[in-house]
Amino acid sequence: MTLSAASRIHTLVGEILAPGRPSLPDLNPFEWDALWRYARTHGLTPYLHQRWQEAGVLTRLPPDVARTYAQARALNEERNIRILRELEEICGSLQEQGITPQVLKGLPLSQTYYGDPSLRLLYDVDLLIREPDGPRALRRLRQMGYEPFPALSRARDESLGLLWRPKEYAWDAERVFDPERPLFVELHTRPWQPRWHGFRVECDLDFWDGLHVEKIGGVELTVPSEESHLVQLAVHYAFNALESNARLMHLLDVALLLRRRGAQLDWNRTLRQIEANRAAPFCFLTLELARRICRSEIPDHLRRALRARTPERIVLWLETEGVQAAHTMNLYERDRNRIYFLHWAIASGWSEKLPVLWYSLVSPWHEGSGFGRLISFTRRMAQRTRHLLASFADRGGHRMLHK
Repeated sequence: MTLSAASRIHTLVGEILAPGRPSLPDLNPFEWDALWRYARTHGLTPYLHQRWQEAGVLTRLPPDVARTYAQARALNEERNIRILRELEEICGSLQEQGITPQVLKGLPLSQTYYGDPSLRLLYDVDLLIREPDGPRALRRLRQMGYEPFPALSRARDESLGLLWRPKEYAWDAERVFDPERPLFVELHTRPWQPRWHGFRVECDLDFWDGLHVEKIGGVELTVPSEESHLVQLAVHYAFNALESNARLMHLLDVALLLRRRGAQLDWNRTLRQIEANRAAPFCFLTLELARRICRSEIPDHLRRALRARTPERIVLWLETEGVQAAHTMNLYERDRNRIYFLHWAIASGWSEKLPVLWYSLVSPWHEGSGFGRLISFTRRMAQRTRHLLASFADRGGHRMLHK
């Protein structure tokens, strides 16, 4: 994609993600194709269709474009209906065992904030359970036919692993809307991983305070309070942004929650939750991008408090590069230089930078095996060393030491 085409697409999508009436897109065939790939990568395809429909411009799009987006939305609607039925089965089965699963992200957001379950793309289902219930929950899901997904079965500290019902399936990026695409189920005992990648971020958020039930398609789902959910969504997006694979779909989740419920949120409680978990820089990154890209309204006192706890290099990055970076992040083409920069910049002082550096060096060793482990470890060491040397050369060692 040329720079001019990318700029036009980013402007168009920014207009769609913000409040107000989007204008009629004026793209050439190459740009329409690029927009399709871009929207699919960021999980925005059904939402674009809805916004064009609301603006009354859908019928003025090229017929093949309008048809393709309509077909994708229809497929996604069917897929989400099936996911809801599978989720109903899972939650019902767990509740029979005395286990209360909270449903994070995904379907509850699609109903409450998007206003239509067909508009939110779902890759998986995230369920939060109490830690003591973990073994029983896993046992029950195994009885239901769920097994660890081979490629991503290594459980993280806050997760009991990624599960699925095995089936033959030809994985393809074009089939993200396919109703037959297998559903992944991830069980969590905490909303995010404390000390993620060596950072000082904690996870002492009481997600069981303020639980309520939402009904979607006749199915009752237990969800967290909106304040807690907002913090979790903000941290989730920031973690992905630091890994250079964040999707704008997840930023839109935050923006729509703010748009629909911002006036009713207890912002003092939200700030207390963020500060108690040392999550201010991560939440500032997400909320600032939501403000700049989606025109979200953030209370001044909250924004000032979070900004004051965010390293200046991240604040400057958000002002100069953040919006462009958010548009260009890609799960399949992660920018390693951006990853290193953001990890280093958001760490506050050497007491945090050193654990982050250590994690980046040893994680390939733990993830690999055999000779491949040594190769991965050596490659990561070389990449990190080059990045550190470049940082000192570009910014000056003295300046960097005092950031």
